[in-house]
Amino acid sequence: MNIEIGKPYAVSAYRKKSLIEIEMYYHEDGRGLNTEIGWRNGTFIVTPQNQEEVDDLKACIFVEGVHSWEEGNEPDIWDYEHFEEIEMDSTHDGCWEEFVFYGNHFTEEEQEALEEEFENDEEQYWRIDFLEEKGFETQGCNWQIHGGVIVEEPEE
Repeated sequence: MNIEIGKPYAVSAYRKKSLIEIEMYYHEDGRGLNTEIGWRNGTFIVTPQNQEEVDDLKACIFVEGVHSWEEGNEPDIWDYEHFEEIEMDSTHDGCWEEFVFYGNHFTEEEQEALEEEFENDEEQYWRIDFLEEKGFETQGCNWQIHGGVIVEEPEE
């Protein structure tokens, strides 16, 4: 597919359940963690602004016969933050949600306790509310697609 600078494209996941919404949180005491939501699929409208963005988008396209599910032979991970002009069009069916702990901010016991407390709190439905009550502040959201993307001209 020929991708042009300044032209909009609809980008969606090649494989189901490979679109991930990542929300980053930090606490004033220095601890950080993410929440991740896996979606069945979704679509973003991307308008590449330069050759680097065109190349980045091309590197993420799944091509039958070229890519396989074998490690090292998949397209690059598509990352929302790599594009200047982008908007989310839609997402479908959240499939899973979890806390993701990085570094050594939490012991294994603290991780399990936080997960258990969230799961047992009948008043909490959203992890963002739960974490904000614990003193965490959101640092923003990113989206990634793993395993390749499909790029099409958007419908009018």
